[in-house]
Amino acid sequence: MLTLSCPSCGANVDFKSKASLYAVCSFCKSSLVRHDMDLEKIGTVSELIDDLTPIQIGTTGTFGEDKFEVIGRLKVGYKDGYWNEWFAMLGDGRVAWLAEAQGFYAFCYPFFETTPPTKASLFVGKTVDFGKKGIYEVDDMRDCKCVYSEGELPFNAPQGRASTSVDLSGFEDEMATIEYAATETRVFLGAYKEFDKFQFKNLRHIDGW
Repeated sequence: MLTLSCPSCGANVDFKSKASLYAVCSFCKSSLVRHDMDLEKIGTVSELIDDLTPIQIGTTGTFGEDKFEVIGRLKVGYKDGYWNEWFAMLGDGRVAWLAEAQGFYAFCYPFFETTPPTKASLFVGKTVDFGKKGIYEVDDMRDCKCVYSEGELPFNAPQGRASTSVDLSGFEDEMATIEYAATETRVFLGAYKEFDKFQFKNLRHIDGW
């Protein structure tokens, strides 16, 4: 783990994953970009209105044979609501994402084996061939913005960061997501699972949960 000092308040800022390039200071809420051993402040994250999620930084769980720890969060808003994307580090150092939306949970991994389609070529019902992973169908496309971030993340995530998110479904519980941002396109493949299947620990206490 790499620990650096916040350039705004001097507090320790931990980077557990080598993939992390961005963090939010837990004390002063400064948005920080890592340049090797230095941190640059690029803004401040506003306080979050409680959204009653049981997941938090430090929550652990399992997906298949992989054990993971949540180390960051991206809250994404769109015209009809929002969802959470939790950045997770696996026991072997790899990274993944836990998506949480309206009681549904999906765990997915970065996918680099095929060239992603252009955003302009996609529409609901279009199929996308992910090679050995099979063919997926576009279920939804939405323009969205980052409304909150915390912990550490593998890319800059200031409030207002705009992107287009494309959700796809495969066989049974298989899912995929393509994110088109200003500077990069990211592809993730994974599966939906019920909450209890993740065997979560260190959940946030919520009255009545």
